[in-house]
Amino acid sequence: MGLSRGPLFWLLLGLLAAACSGILFVLYSSAAQPYGAPGARARNTTSFHEFFWSKNVNPGTRKRLPCGYPLYPAIQRHPHFRSLFNLSTPVLLQGGLFSQKLWDSLSQHKAPYGWQGLPRQAIVSTLSLLNSSDSARLFGDPQEPLPACVRCAVVGNGGILNGSRQGRNIDAHDYVFRLNGAVIKGFERDVGAKTSFYGFTVNTMKNSLIAYRSLGFTSVPQGQDLRYIFIPSDIRDYVMLRSAILGVPVPEGQDKGDSPGPTGPSMAGGLAPAPALSPPPASSMGWGALSTFIVGPRPQTYFGPEASARKFKLLHPDFISYLTERFLKSKFINTRFGDLYMPSTGALMLLTALHTCDQVSAYGFITSNYRKFSDHYFERIKKPLIFYVNHDLSLEASLWRDLHQAGILQLYQR
Repeated sequence: MGLSRGPLFWLLLGLLAAACSGILFVLYSSAAQPYGAPGARARNTTSFHEFFWSKNVNPGTRKRLPCGYPLYPAIQRHPHFRSLFNLSTPVLLQGGLFSQKLWDSLSQHKAPYGWQGLPRQAIVSTLSLLNSSDSARLFGDPQEPLPACVRCAVVGNGGILNGSRQGRNIDAHDYVFRLNGAVIKGFERDVGAKTSFYGFTVNTMKNSLIAYRSLGFTSVPQGQDLRYIFIPSDIRDYVMLRSAILGVPVPEGQDKGDSPGPTGPSMAGGLAPAPALSPPPASSMGWGALSTFIVGPRPQTYFGPEASARKFKLLHPDFISYLTERFLKSKFINTRFGDLYMPSTGALMLLTALHTCDQVSAYGFITSNYRKFSDHYFERIKKPLIFYVNHDLSLEASLWRDLHQAGILQLYQR
């Protein structure tokens, strides 16, 4: 004999179904939480986990479909890289993070990993200018929604890009990172024209302006929406950053007299000719000391008339330490050249993108067949890539290969 299916029956059945759905959702959500959940990250992009598992996805705010090559799930699938990536590590340093505890901690380590031997007042005065939410955030206006998948291209300067015709592919990304001697004019077909971030140390920037002027690098990339990422390799970077924000000449140190802000003369005519001096012979350190030798009160504008605090980002020394310890712990560290070693500018920019973007493509980075190409894509005569002890390019090449094979990074090869 069947049970009567009156209104009470259907009401109870509906409540039971709702309860079961809730239990299943809770169980599923718990099971879906991966290592280093993005909710705890310092990154400000829309993460894969947030996109795929959020209950509050608003299709009207999404500009694109999900990533074709999402890096976050690829990290989770790879045991080795899952153990290396800690996406809760702060990427950027800004004034709100400064404390006595942070000072005591970073004072134990030399730059770029800390502040040992650096004047406290110089550090504090610089960080006090990085006190807005823009300084803590890499991407965009908080009022504007990010794409469902933040696609980033990091463009190195390797000769593999000469004749590559990758310019349109590069510019199709949401954000494009460039670094050091990023020559664009005349090479748009190969390297694109879009620049969202320019990464550098003061040393690599000035070296590039001196060494590559005749090859087309006559000024640092500029633009209203462009942002600059300072790598704090020395006190020079903190002092230059402060002057850039304030728009005043550098008051002290080996860059004294340089005017990185809008008060300096226009760079439209290119970099002022360097003094007619002969640099010291090349050494095992490479030409990293070139700008130390060629200095003087040559006021010039590096960052354009729109320079303000919101245009500048500063990598956190702890982030550089973390990257070095987990990804690029070179054998050079335990040699007499250990104090010289740090990851290359390109490596730091690429790893920054891998910790802030949802999908990353690398162009112009070292590959296994690097001998086929010139050192830089803008060189008129082929020059071999030279390995110096201040960077471990072999280790970096292995890392890019492994990340590519793991599906975490899309490495351009030919």
